[in-house]
Amino acid sequence: MDFHLTAKKHFISTLFLFIGLNAFAQKVTYNHLVDASHGPTQQIMALFENYIGSNPQLKAENPYWNSEEQAKYKNFDFLEEEFEPSLYMGLPAHVLSISFKEDVAFIKVQFSYCKADGTPYVLAIVNYLAKKVKGKYRLFNRLPLNRQSWNCTTVGRVDFYYPDYHEFNYEKAGELNVFINNLCENFGVKPKPFDYYMAANYDEIQVLKGIDYYLGMGGVDRPSGKAAENKVYCGGLGEFYAHEVFHVQLQEHFPEMHFWVSEGIATFLGGSRGQSLDWHLKKTNDFLAKNPKIDLSELLTLKNLDSETAYHYSLGGLIARKFWETGKYPLLKKMMATVKTDADYYKAIETYLGIPKDKLNHYLRDQLAHF
Repeated sequence: MDFHLTAKKHFISTLFLFIGLNAFAQKVTYNHLVDASHGPTQQIMALFENYIGSNPQLKAENPYWNSEEQAKYKNFDFLEEEFEPSLYMGLPAHVLSISFKEDVAFIKVQFSYCKADGTPYVLAIVNYLAKKVKGKYRLFNRLPLNRQSWNCTTVGRVDFYYPDYHEFNYEKAGELNVFINNLCENFGVKPKPFDYYMAANYDEIQVLKGIDYYLGMGGVDRPSGKAAENKVYCGGLGEFYAHEVFHVQLQEHFPEMHFWVSEGIATFLGGSRGQSLDWHLKKTNDFLAKNPKIDLSELLTLKNLDSETAYHYSLGGLIARKFWETGKYPLLKKMMATVKTDADYYKAIETYLGIPKDKLNHYLRDQLAHF
């Protein structure tokens, strides 16, 4: 996952820790509903209340969500996984509207709370579908419906979805498939087909998913992306976003690999935010040269460096490159399979690179000086 979303998720996690799970029970309220006495509307209200009350953040089998998407996806509620620790972290859900088109219900919900000074704090405004399955309404994701207005071009293993204004680049799509084949061959896994959603900016991708607003929306457009099961979302880099493709192809094979291993190798092999690892290393070196008191011996406690990069991309990528220089892909694969904890990560650096934890600050600064 690239910085754009990482920063937002970290900020949301901070909010979650601040308000706490017990600050308020997750409840459902309603804006003025024109047809609240309408039978189907009442059924949708009951459906949504039951879903919110069923602890959807647990991602367990759920009787209020359609079985087709549950069978296809482990994380079947695409909105749930957009926020850390979950969209359903406890903020009240305020249903703004329920409307119908034939037997399909469109549900718009705001997740927010009111701060002590009376000002609202809005996490997100999102959209659900509800359709009848065997006579009973069940919830559905908005993405499959929304993408029907986008174009789709299949190249190799990838179904590319994109808006009308985008001129499809077959050359870049071919390069992405070459990257996939080489990546999976080098790590000994079978390539899998997946959906690839791309637009000029990431906010447009979020709207496609059914998110009208999310905390951190707007600002300066920068390339951003995310991988989720068999989907890659890409804003700003067109048909070649190798960093997120690394995640979608390999994460399921190494589900417990350490965050720094995952992000570091993804940046080493595929760059990040449209920039190469060397670009991130130069930026990190320039910053650290002005901040000599930052202790890189505690590198796993370091977060985002600035709005364009983060330590787990640059330093994680540098360490991944050093592992590769030492033992090529077999060693990288070993790191992905065995490094699960912070202690494992520091031990691997000492074992394979010969650098004990207390020497990391000098070692990393010395390596960065070459960029």
